[in-house]
Amino acid sequence: MKKSLLLALLGLSTVPALAQAPQAAPQQATAVMAAPRGNATIVGIVQDADTKKPVEFATVALISMATGKPIDGAMADDKGRFTISKVGVGKYRLQVSFLGYQQKLVEDVTVTSDNASVNVGVVAIASDAKKLNEVVITGEKPLVEEKIDRTVYNAEKDITNTGGNAADVLQKVPSLALDNDGNVQLRGSSNVRVLINNKPSAIMAGSVADALKQIPADQIKSVEVITSPSAKYDAEGTAGIVNIITKKDGGLQGVTGSVAATAGTRASSGNASLNIRRGKLGINGTFGGNMFYNHGNMTNTIISENNTSFQSGKTRINGRFMNALLGFDYDINPKNNISGGIRSNGGIFRMENDQDVFSGQGSALSQDFRNEIRNRNGRIGTDYNLDYTHTFKKPGQELALLSLYSITDTENNIRQDNFNTGQDPFRLIRNMNDGANKELTFQADYTHPFANKTLFEIGTKSILRDVESDALNRTIPVGRSEDRNLVDFLYEQDVYASYMTYGFMLKKTLNVKLGGRYEYTDIKGQYKSIANDNEPQESNFVDDYDNFIPSVALSYTLNQKHTFKANFTQRIQRPSFFFLNPYVQEQTSNTRVQGNPKLDAELTDLYELGYSTFFKTTSLNVTGYMRQTDNAIETVASISSEFDEQTQKNIDITTLTFANIAKNKTYGVSLFGNTKPTNNWTIGGSSNFYYVDLNAGDNRRNSGWMYNVNMNSSYNLGKGITAQFNGGFNSRRIQLLGEFAAFSYHTLAFKKELFDKKGGISLGMDNPFRRSMKMRNDVDVAGTEESRGYTQQIRINNFNRGFRVSFDYRFGKMDQQRAPKRKKSIRNDDAKQGDSNGMN
Repeated sequence: MKKSLLLALLGLSTVPALAQAPQAAPQQATAVMAAPRGNATIVGIVQDADTKKPVEFATVALISMATGKPIDGAMADDKGRFTISKVGVGKYRLQVSFLGYQQKLVEDVTVTSDNASVNVGVVAIASDAKKLNEVVITGEKPLVEEKIDRTVYNAEKDITNTGGNAADVLQKVPSLALDNDGNVQLRGSSNVRVLINNKPSAIMAGSVADALKQIPADQIKSVEVITSPSAKYDAEGTAGIVNIITKKDGGLQGVTGSVAATAGTRASSGNASLNIRRGKLGINGTFGGNMFYNHGNMTNTIISENNTSFQSGKTRINGRFMNALLGFDYDINPKNNISGGIRSNGGIFRMENDQDVFSGQGSALSQDFRNEIRNRNGRIGTDYNLDYTHTFKKPGQELALLSLYSITDTENNIRQDNFNTGQDPFRLIRNMNDGANKELTFQADYTHPFANKTLFEIGTKSILRDVESDALNRTIPVGRSEDRNLVDFLYEQDVYASYMTYGFMLKKTLNVKLGGRYEYTDIKGQYKSIANDNEPQESNFVDDYDNFIPSVALSYTLNQKHTFKANFTQRIQRPSFFFLNPYVQEQTSNTRVQGNPKLDAELTDLYELGYSTFFKTTSLNVTGYMRQTDNAIETVASISSEFDEQTQKNIDITTLTFANIAKNKTYGVSLFGNTKPTNNWTIGGSSNFYYVDLNAGDNRRNSGWMYNVNMNSSYNLGKGITAQFNGGFNSRRIQLLGEFAAFSYHTLAFKKELFDKKGGISLGMDNPFRRSMKMRNDVDVAGTEESRGYTQQIRINNFNRGFRVSFDYRFGKMDQQRAPKRKKSIRNDDAKQGDSNGMN
């Protein structure tokens, strides 16, 4: 604890020193033609001509007007800013270029004195435009973009997303997939941290699968996937970061807004946004609600050494959610900015499952009873953030102080009624769990660019987590006394971190970024259980550990068209509260899920090699990767028999929990591309092929090849009408206890622009050529000295065909556009997240 705080204080103490330190003399860059050197400086900002966003890492060459030869150059930082130092008196032009953009020349750049500072302002570069059959194809933002450190899926350009939710969007993102339960996987791993606008959100503290259903797709602007985060990020884990960027336009003067509404057979929604900027102050707000509804049927067969149990029934699910955001942005002066906001998400998810329960020997099964399950999950989460940013005179030099407070209240209520057909219930089972998750974060980041095109970053961070759970399990046999078990669980986890990164460029083509991160984790927990009003059983535990996380990233550009990347990083991933909570959740009459408060963190090594290129109207990217996770958290299953007095039978009960028992090795290749065969037709696709080897010892091992493929295509039919298709296929998925079967999906949408492109109406179809989606999960558990072995077969038939009609309209007047400030933000991306179904 002390050494972590000391390191954090040392990190912060360097900030004013660096801010005041004189610049070191840069090395003389190799020039094609000798030129007079001086002390003048040329600065500017490179932006996308269409989106007005910074173009990160664009190349800027300084060309002498006298010789026509390049004599120096620079690379834009992550805000598009560039600085060329040590320039002599003379006349120059700037040549600005970047992969996928047209080259741009800035003429008549004149340096009149040796100490001059020339600001060329904003240099807007357009997407590469090509000619096919004498027709000019105007450059436009592609559906998928590959940047130096991330992949960006521009969700607002995909009209098949209209009227859906975040889960519908994420399954179309390259390298991402959703499993049968709706949990996000990145390159085959479910250890994914999901952020909203670069910040953690309280709604992600529990089930990510449920949280994604709360976010309307109409509010999502883009999705960023970061597979190899630098040391600046929290020690993230095995897979990577998924950052959902929502729509907002705080950089526009005046008043703007939008409304959207969807009605459909599986989901409906309504959303509105309003943005106001007057002078230095900007205020933005959004409000929306969505609901979904579906049905299906399922069977669950468990075969053990002495018994077979079988459940069959129909399932109905529905949910209603709301979301709201109120934010502000105030420029105190040109160098100081303060911003903040409140975001709230909440709602109710309900599932009804009516099952017939059978048991017996082999195939000789007899009905035991009928079980009606009513599962209700309530959740409301609120995030409060307040941030301050100071920019120094030197371009790129910046200090950011950030704070975030998140709180989530959850309610889980599972009601089971056991009865014989036509009779009153003979047994009631009630599981109730109220929880709260509180998280307070403080962060400081300092960025200092040097004249020799290097960038130094240093920062410190503290995350204070306080989680509690109050659970009550009741089994109420009619005519007999009930069994009660009260479980209270308190869990505190404090993380203190400091990081340092250093980036530089060699010979104007090789970018190098080195980093290191130190984290100290302090854990306290208390577990209390009271059964049937007996004496309480209480246990306390404490733990602490520290980790040093290195990161190395290399990027080499050849002829401005070919980019090669190599990355290495180590990660630590702590289990979230879902995996830790010892509360026993009785999901069905014979299936229980229980967390393990003694879980340790996972450790991962990740290696990546990538190549990307752009030619004519086509972009391609291919990445090979390997990751190895030690101490991996995997699902552990056991089966036990309990005598049921009502049926006078021994009933097999399956209990799922979690343990650090496995090594997870994954080797894979991901690739994606986009092309434009004609002026009106765009085709894109992505795929991920990987091999997984899970080894838990004691003959518990599973391995195999897996893959997922996604394809999208859009066609402009003219007169403001666009058609778009998206489809995907996920192969079987290997897990330690068995496998999930393959599944696929497809969507089709048409949109007609209205009101001079300010609005539109669209028709969307989900899986129109298939009535239902059949999913299969097979589990094979080997016997041990403590538990018998068994096999389990789950079959789900999900009626997911759907149709929807959507309308959207944008209003308001934009007086002028200011250069957008790219805000620093908190990223708490260190905790392994879980799902509500007990499977990892």
